[in-house]
Amino acid sequence: MDNFYNKISEWFEAFMGGTWNWFNTLSREEWVVVLAVVAACGFLCMRGYGSRSNF
Repeated sequence: MDNFYNKISEWFEAFMGGTWNWFNTLSREEWVVVLAVVAACGFLCMRGYGSRSNF
């Protein structure tokens, strides 16, 4: 079982390292797109999924 956790840990570290490297290669215009997508997702999450009048 310990070997399973080690494999999961190695996979996670490789995934995060690859993701970080991908973010490091973004240009200024690509960062603006990432910012817009994250801001839109944040707006939708803060907006909520239901009506406030039901509370």
